[in-house]
Amino acid sequence: MYKLYYIYITDNRFTFMKIKILKVDVEELVEAIIKNGKQVTLPSMQEGWRFNFDKHIKTLPYSTAYILVAAETPDIIEGCLIFQMKEKAIPYMAFVEVAPHNKNHPKKYDYVAGCLIAFAFKQSLIQGKGENKGWLMFDVLEKSEKDQIKLMALYSKKYNAVRFDETTMYIFDEAGHKLIQQYLGEKFESN
Repeated sequence: MYKLYYIYITDNRFTFMKIKILKVDVEELVEAIIKNGKQVTLPSMQEGWRFNFDKHIKTLPYSTAYILVAAETPDIIEGCLIFQMKEKAIPYMAFVEVAPHNKNHPKKYDYVAGCLIAFAFKQSLIQGKGENKGWLMFDVLEKSEKDQIKLMALYSKKYNAVRFDETTMYIFDEAGHKLIQQYLGEKFESN
């Protein structure tokens, strides 16, 4: 398996994280950054994305958009995430998507979704309080039931998410820590 790493760097405006993603055509890890999406135009359906991130971030209270960019092409968004603290308390992954050029084969980069989901779980550890710390909630809403079941199965298999009801899934403590270790490179000690 490839070794990934992270570094948090903070200034007065926002925090960003250095990570590694796989450049598929050369099968090499390259530097990438997850950063606050406040300073950029977020992806939209007009650009071939499935979601209008710019529209959604304006309507979701207590939410923050994050983008993932490769260091070699910092002006091209490889993936986008909207993390929300529902009711100021519940860690919720409202939207996550990889760029259209990272969805189908041949894709440009891999590990983009994993890095963003691990980052969302990391935010649940940072922003969650009390019983709401250490788990991440999200919903899978597809047009067809077949596609929804398929995507939920992918989240279960690849990211150890657990189905709660018809659309809701959770990533709990141990599974989330494994994602952080695998995709962000941070190690956790068991208590």
